Amino acid sequence: MPIRNSVKAVLLRDGKILCNRCAGESGAEYYALPGGGQRPFESMEEALAREVLEETGLTARAGRLLAVAEEIDCRAKARDFPEYAHRIQHIFLAEPAGEGEAVPPAERDYGQTASVWLPLEEADRLPFRPGLLAGKISALAAGKLPFFLGTARIQD
Repeated sequence: MPIRNSVKAVLLRDGKILCNRCAGESGAEYYALPGGGQRPFESMEEALAREVLEETGLTARAGRLLAVAEEIDCRAKARDFPEYAHRIQHIFLAEPAGEGEAVPPAERDYGQTASVWLPLEEADRLPFRPGLLAGKISALAAGKLPFFLGTARIQD
């Protein structure tokens, strides 16, 4: 089973954080930081810029690395998509790059319904994926979490 490198962006503006609102397979709403998988021969900084642009339409550049989290999907259905079953997520503080307004997103994330700016306190009360981020968005944005957030195993 391959291990997928993934990048996530913490983009802040006026006390708000940019998040992707998503719908799970059951229809339940959850939130995720913009970002996704790193491609071969692509740096993490390049992956972050590409993923944020694809999902949100915003141009961004990676700043300081805030945290690393591991996610292992042990559910039976994960066997159908082994390239997504084990991920190492590198979470960067990101900043807007370039001038102008956002363009329409070119490639939304799986289940993504919108990108929204949320007050940090509100984001702390919402369901996040990976689950290791739930209730910790403010601390993450402030750089107050341990560097390694831990490993989350998703079970049936």
